[in-house]
Amino acid sequence: MAELERLANHFGDIGAICNDASFALMHAHCGILRELVLRAAESCFGHRLMMDRAIPGGVTTDLGGEGVTGLEKLVRQIRERFPLLIELYDNTASLQDRTAATGILDAAMARRFGAAGFVGRASGRNFDARKTPGYPPYPDLDFTVPVLTAGDVNARVWIRIREIEQSLALMEQILERLPQGPIAAAVEVAGRSGEGLALVEGFRGDVLVSLRIEAGHMARCHLRDPSWFQWPLLEAAIEGNIVADFPLLQQIVQLLLFGA
Repeated sequence: MAELERLANHFGDIGAICNDASFALMHAHCGILRELVLRAAESCFGHRLMMDRAIPGGVTTDLGGEGVTGLEKLVRQIRERFPLLIELYDNTASLQDRTAATGILDAAMARRFGAAGFVGRASGRNFDARKTPGYPPYPDLDFTVPVLTAGDVNARVWIRIREIEQSLALMEQILERLPQGPIAAAVEVAGRSGEGLALVEGFRGDVLVSLRIEAGHMARCHLRDPSWFQWPLLEAAIEGNIVADFPLLQQIVQLLLFGA
């Protein structure tokens, strides 16, 4: 589900950026691929955006044989169509003129604000919660974290492109070794006290949750979305750019916070 979510939002982001640069053809084709992902999610998990599918102790919906077959078909469809869109993006001079060297976020700023996800990785910050600290099943899977240093809109698009390719490979590996057994374990908190923290890699970057339970009741919960670290960076990236490029720059935070 996490990799499906990554695919859907990256397709939406790439299309929206190209549309903001007046290249609606890419927007249309990326929208088609995003819709294929959302339909597959609804078919497999009962919700296009997979909301409320993850619960304490596991998930609510199992992935049956038809679901596995459907996701394998989805991966094949994307592998057939997406390379043509990558070539179209890379070979359209007017589009490259709008994205290359636009909205540069330097590596020092990315490190200072802990820029997450594709924003940080496009500016040389090599961090992915799936690798560090890591959590199952990712330590047992073969994937790479793309990192670039240009820090411009073009680099952020390419990070998304490479992450889509990695997500497809991850989905294939996960489907091949999907275990049998229960999909959720009982979570008993009555009368208990404790504190825990988790960090996972969402499509926007690392999502942090801190939770403290006292005598079976939630005493404190802190949720930190990666978008909180991106807002100050918009000011830095927009400096020196023309007004017409603002829609290309606001994707640093707007698409991260609200989705595509």
